[in-house]
Amino acid sequence: MLLKNIIFCFGAICLLSGCISNKKHLLALETQAKKEAALLEEAISLRDSKIRRAEESITNLNLQLAEAQGENNILLMLRGELQDRITQLEGTIENVSSRSSSTQQNLNQNLQQKDAEIRQLKGLITQVNNTLDRHTQLVGTLAGELRQEISAILQTQYFIETGMEEVRLVLLDDLIFKPKSVTKVNDLALTVLEKVSKVLSRYPTINLIVTGHTDNTPPARKSNLDNWNVGAQQAATVVRILTEEYDFGASQITLGSQGEFKPRASNETESGKSENRRIEFIMAPRSEDLVRAIRSVIE
Repeated sequence: MLLKNIIFCFGAICLLSGCISNKKHLLALETQAKKEAALLEEAISLRDSKIRRAEESITNLNLQLAEAQGENNILLMLRGELQDRITQLEGTIENVSSRSSSTQQNLNQNLQQKDAEIRQLKGLITQVNNTLDRHTQLVGTLAGELRQEISAILQTQYFIETGMEEVRLVLLDDLIFKPKSVTKVNDLALTVLEKVSKVLSRYPTINLIVTGHTDNTPPARKSNLDNWNVGAQQAATVVRILTEEYDFGASQITLGSQGEFKPRASNETESGKSENRRIEFIMAPRSEDLVRAIRSVIE
């Protein structure tokens, strides 16, 4: 149809221009028209090809757009999920922070309570230490007074030893007893025992242990005694003097004997044997008084 219209147009032009129509000329025109028609069809085909490629490109672009929109939707979904997760985490952090604050508050309260308990315990320890110090001071004071009283009348034949909880007064046998006797005492010994009783009377809470000691020489056979008996009889003689002559409280005193079994020196020499024959006075505050004093502090 298009070709016919072209031929008709060319014919009309020729007629209008006054060209003489003849067969040869028409054939040339027809040939020319065919060429132009072929060119036109080629142009149309090229246009159609471009249109198809454009449509294909549009289709691809639409697909890419759809894919992009899908990816965007996925991204939006992921963003929403992440936002939800962030919200949850913020809530968790808030809860943890709240619990942490509560825990910290409880911890601070516990620490304050423990500090108060520690201060209280330190105060109790100080009071107990003060009680023990008074106990130790009592022992030291007693030792000082004994030393002052006895040193005024004796230079030798005695020892005063002080520990943390007791005072030990050692009087040698030769000072107290007459030779080969366990019951007869020297006059000087009476003076010493009076001084001891005088000092102890100022300490009604002091307990006294009087113990007899001997060397390793066996007593004479006719006495029918051993060194245990000798030590015990000598200690008993001293106890009777203290309680009967100088009114020392019998409830504060304990009698004992070690015989030859706790020597102070070697029995290989006469001076060692002389030192081993002795009466020991062990003076110490009553343990129950110390315990009672400490309990009164801590209870």
